[in-house]
Amino acid sequence: MAGKRALVLSGGGAKGAFTAGAVKYLMVELGLHFDLVVGTSTGALIAPLVATRDVANLIHFYENVEDRDILKDRPDLLAFLFSDALNDSKPLERLIHTFFGNRRRYERLIRSSTEIFVTVVNMQTGEIEYGNQHRDSKPALLKKILASACVPVMMPPVKIGTDQYVDGGVKEIAPLSKAIDEGATHIVSVILSPDALHREPVRKEFTGSMEILKRTLALLTDEIVDNDLKIATVYSEAIRYLNQIKAHAKKELGLTGPQMRKLFRGLENPFEGKRIVGITTIRPDEELMESSLSFDPDQMREMVDKGYKKAKAVVSQGKG
Repeated sequence: MAGKRALVLSGGGAKGAFTAGAVKYLMVELGLHFDLVVGTSTGALIAPLVATRDVANLIHFYENVEDRDILKDRPDLLAFLFSDALNDSKPLERLIHTFFGNRRRYERLIRSSTEIFVTVVNMQTGEIEYGNQHRDSKPALLKKILASACVPVMMPPVKIGTDQYVDGGVKEIAPLSKAIDEGATHIVSVILSPDALHREPVRKEFTGSMEILKRTLALLTDEIVDNDLKIATVYSEAIRYLNQIKAHAKKELGLTGPQMRKLFRGLENPFEGKRIVGITTIRPDEELMESSLSFDPDQMREMVDKGYKKAKAVVSQGKG
C-alpha cells in the first residue's frame, strides 16, 4: 500500500490567514500535492481550496474578509437569552455557498484526487463526524463546512436532518487521528497557536462575561490541540517501539517468523497493518491575535506573511 501525504489544518478562526500563507509556500513554492486534507473550523473552509489547488482565491479570501462577511451581531441580550447564539452566521453561510456552491468550483472539488474531510460534532450523539466530497451530497457537505466553523454559543448550530452540528474543535482541534485512520504516512499539520513553551500569560484581569467566555474557549482550545498532537505522536512511537522489539527478537534471540507469531499469539495488536507516521508541524512562535473572531484584513495580511515565512523556515531547517 503506497503512503499518503496528508495536510491537517487546525481551527482558529481569523488565524486561518496564517494557514493560508503556509499553504501558499507548500503548494506554490514547493509544489506539494496532498492525498488528503483534514480540517477543523477555519481549516474546513481552507480544505476545499487546497483540494482544488485554488491558492489564489484562498489568499484573497483571508486577506480581504471582514467581520461583516462572517458574522452578524445580535445586540439584544434579551433576545440572545432566548436564542441559540450571540451572533448570526448567515453571512458566513452565504460566503460558503459563493465559494464552494458555485457549480464549476464544486465539480472541480468532486474531480479532485485530494480527498477532504471536515470535522463536525453532533450535538445529539456527542460524536465527531466528517464531511467528505464523495460521501456527502452537496447540500450536506456545505452545511458541514458551515457547522465546522460554528463555535458554540458564539454561533448557532447547523441542523442537518434531525440533528444539530457544531464546530469540530469542540472535540478535535487538529484532526491528526482522522488522517492516520485514512492511511496517511506523512502528515503536515498547521496549528494556529504556539506550543506550551511559547505561550505567554495574559497580563490582565478578565471582568466582562464575554471576555471570560472567550478566554475560557481559548484555554480549552489549547488543551484540546495539545492532546491531539500527543495522541498522534504516541501512536507513531508505539508502532516504532513494537517494530524495534520484533527486530531485536529476530536479530539478538534468533527467533523465526513462526516463533515470533507464537510469541504474540493471543495478544490483540491495535497497530496491525499500520505504519509509522511522520509528522511535520508548522505553528507560530507566539500568539497571532487576541480574538480569533476578529477579522481585520490588515492583521490577516500580516498573518499570511507569517505563515509563509514559518513554513519556509520549518522546511529549510530540515523538519519537513
